[in-house]
Amino acid sequence: MLSPYHRFAIEKEKLWKGLPERERRILVEILGQDIQTPMRVMDIILCANLGSQATIHAALTNLQRAGYLRYTSYRADGRSKFISLAPKSESLFKRLDKLLVVCSQSAQSVAA
Repeated sequence: MLSPYHRFAIEKEKLWKGLPERERRILVEILGQDIQTPMRVMDIILCANLGSQATIHAALTNLQRAGYLRYTSYRADGRSKFISLAPKSESLFKRLDKLLVVCSQSAQSVAA
């Protein structure tokens, strides 16, 4: 029998299937943004732990084309763009949340 952690790890990989690790990390970085302060594309590109600027930009393009991200232009300066999760990403994170809750409840019932 699989432990709740193993079950979560296996099921999580199924939900992430098809997304390269860098793209996953970018989505998680955007998810963790402060809702009061919109994230700019440049904010993601400046995250040194995600790769070079060109690599990150390519990953952002892939995520947008796949429907995971959306861009919003900055009204005062059309060169700046804000980035946010698209409904497809929000759905993915909701499914991950539910999976985590189920596995957590399973762990509590095993411990009891």
